[in-house]
Amino acid sequence: MSYRSPFGFIGSDDHNGPDALCLSRTHCVNAAEDTIAEFYLAAVAAIECSAPQPAFFLARQVAELGLKELLSPDSFRTHSLTELLERLGRRGDPLLADSPEEGEIVEFIRDLDLHDARGDQGRYPTTITGALSLATVCCADPTLLRQHLDRLHSYVHGRVTASRIGGAADTPPLGATT
Repeated sequence: MSYRSPFGFIGSDDHNGPDALCLSRTHCVNAAEDTIAEFYLAAVAAIECSAPQPAFFLARQVAELGLKELLSPDSFRTHSLTELLERLGRRGDPLLADSPEEGEIVEFIRDLDLHDARGDQGRYPTTITGALSLATVCCADPTLLRQHLDRLHSYVHGRVTASRIGGAADTPPLGATT
């Protein structure tokens, strides 16, 4: 038996099968929006199948990518959610307005950062110093985690879509439940 790669090259015969997982961002209407949506769907799947560490990592990744997209077009080489929130605050971003909806989103982001300030604990079993990952948190309530994740993704999706189309977002986020 010889190895057959699961990856197709753009322009080849093995590209775009009916059930292909489209990896290239070149096909996206909005690469950032699609990437955030895919991490969101993966986080939801991890929550639903009780995979706690991937669920945490993916939820945190949705937060990080979402904050970076809200800061776009500026680019930042940080994984600190606190630093990204501070940058948004200095801009007077509406995420940091004093509304209850945004307040819950910001508190969720701060909660994620509290348990993984460098963005390495959800990805690996140990930190760069060799300490066990996520040692400050015992567990997560899957229902609450999903609610906060849904709220975060819906907010970011709405903002990104509105900025892309120049107005209010009128499309539900990918994977949204009604």
